[in-house]
Amino acid sequence: MHSEQELDEALSRPTAADVQALVKMAGDLLILGVSGKMGPSLAALARRACEQAGRSKRIFGAARFSDPMVRQAIEARGVETVVCDLLDRVDVEKLPDCPNVLYMAGQKFGTAGGKQALTWATNTYAAAIAAERFRNSRMVAFSTGNVYPFTPAASGGPVESDPTGPVGEYAESALGRERMFEYF
Repeated sequence: MHSEQELDEALSRPTAADVQALVKMAGDLLILGVSGKMGPSLAALARRACEQAGRSKRIFGAARFSDPMVRQAIEARGVETVVCDLLDRVDVEKLPDCPNVLYMAGQKFGTAGGKQALTWATNTYAAAIAAERFRNSRMVAFSTGNVYPFTPAASGGPVESDPTGPVGEYAESALGRERMFEYF
């Protein structure tokens, strides 16, 4: 890779499996937390996969969009954006009904320094609001390996059947997010 544009093109280039997944997916897609580190590329990938599949689906991306340039870049890729604070139940209720929801919202960086309550709210309360609002949709929620205890690198790492053992505020709140989705 020689530029960010090349990297973005590669990250948003759908594979044959991506195209097939969009062919099989009934209805539109809503990506919650689309403005984070992975959201713009994933939203563009979904749009490109639809185009390659010859499918007319709406791809929505919702976030606060604190950086207007991120919103513009996402819209330039053919994704419809919706400004939404996922911690605001009224905002979330106004989101378009979608049969397919991808939940990518979370706070990892900035957990320390008196921001622990915001981390917990972002990682658990927002997830609960979204899970309840879209309880009739198919949802996929991004997770993290941080919900498992530390393991030696040589062990190959934990697997999903291992008991959880989060270490620290972020990891604990990430497990809380998973539990909110399980509950709803």
